[in-house]
Amino acid sequence: MGVGNLNRRELLKLFGMSIGGTLAGHAAWPRRISAQSRKVTPLNVARNCIVIQNAGAMSPWETLDFKETKWTAKDLEIQKVNSDFYISKTIFPSYDVWAPRASLVRSLKGVAVVHYPAQYHTQAGRALNTAIIREVPALGSVIAYELQSQRRESDTFPPFMSFDLWNVRCPQIGSGMLPPRFAGLDLNTSNVFASFGDGNESAESKSLLSERWEALGRMLEVSAVGNDRIGPKADEYKASYDYAIRLLVDPRFKKALALTEQEKKRYGVDKDSGAAKFGLAMLLARNVLAADAGARFLWVANAYNGGNGVFDNHQNIYGRGALAPTRGTALSIYDSGPRFDRAFSSLIQDLSAMPGHEPGKTLFDETLIIVAHEFGRTPDINPHGGRDHFVDAYTNMFMGGGVKPGRVIGKTNDTGAKLVDVGWKYKEQPMMDHVASTIYSALGIDYSKKIEDTPSGRAYEYQQTAPLGGPAFIPRTAIDELFT
Repeated sequence: MGVGNLNRRELLKLFGMSIGGTLAGHAAWPRRISAQSRKVTPLNVARNCIVIQNAGAMSPWETLDFKETKWTAKDLEIQKVNSDFYISKTIFPSYDVWAPRASLVRSLKGVAVVHYPAQYHTQAGRALNTAIIREVPALGSVIAYELQSQRRESDTFPPFMSFDLWNVRCPQIGSGMLPPRFAGLDLNTSNVFASFGDGNESAESKSLLSERWEALGRMLEVSAVGNDRIGPKADEYKASYDYAIRLLVDPRFKKALALTEQEKKRYGVDKDSGAAKFGLAMLLARNVLAADAGARFLWVANAYNGGNGVFDNHQNIYGRGALAPTRGTALSIYDSGPRFDRAFSSLIQDLSAMPGHEPGKTLFDETLIIVAHEFGRTPDINPHGGRDHFVDAYTNMFMGGGVKPGRVIGKTNDTGAKLVDVGWKYKEQPMMDHVASTIYSALGIDYSKKIEDTPSGRAYEYQQTAPLGGPAFIPRTAIDELFT
């Protein structure tokens, strides 16, 4: 499908919005936003952020918080990264590219033991509350809203873009109470190349698309008949169409979809659809960031086989050959680990070699990179040879964007069953809420802000201290220990 053939429905689909998928309009536009604390000074150490969502939750005990127990396989080739970070060369063959540059938070606490609400928590930066679910924006939508004032006239890419987020248990949650243009654009690696990167769109078709759009705009300007019946959402739809049209006629979008065979091989794009999807998503994220066309917050979903978590190892986590997990379930750690490692190490290498926005800096220097999980895995192996869901402690990885390498925040005991040190100045465990605040702070956003005029009348806080649907109290803070 060429750009010149896009109809109204396809434009809406491209931009990641639908008529029934938003609460936004003039009545819901946040007019009263204020900071709640004078003590919050955002770090402002990163220009961009990439969150890589390992759907299903990678087991820390084989990977980022290695534990040698009676169940541990003997062929993992454990290597020392630093005094409190050991890693398997078998699972991560290119670990030396990224592990020495990483810092870890091992004391994260989950609030839901089921994939959908746990992934929602990751994507929204707060626990799921069904009473206000339609008005809560994605973390990326809040960031897009906050960074809107920094956009240049030449910026055509949405500030918030995601890759294969449609393929996880909790797909893109949208912009909630914020206007639809902040919903973000989710690119599906299964069809985006055929739809927009196949070369069918000629210069003539792009010109025709632009001319027709301009003509439509002039007609709307001189014809106000019926506009009152459309309501205040009309302006928002027009803004979203404007976004989509400008993106589609920008040659940088087509360039971002142009991948060489050599690049695909480096990122692990092969005949297997599971490995190919993640490799393609990581390549697109790299190209979109390198285009410097306005995209600042990127979300990459690492999922497999229609939403199954790549690392959702309920059975045969060490399975090989006849003992490998059955079709339709997660991959064994021997498969999922190297696939992640190949694409991730290539991304880190490329961003480290690409010039950043500021002279003398690379894209790696300017980009906060987070490998996120919705929860952890049980310390004990279950009767099926796998690990089940575990919320008491899990690990996320951070690097780039001002993060000091080699930090390990939090400590679990020898088996992983018990947290023995939270790793920061608070007695409460950090949560995804604090990861969200860390992203806000790194990007220069005050995470103590709140929106007063919400559809429900309940104030929306960028980071809540008494969240609905969550614990009774959590400290309002970023994880500053990663940076100082």
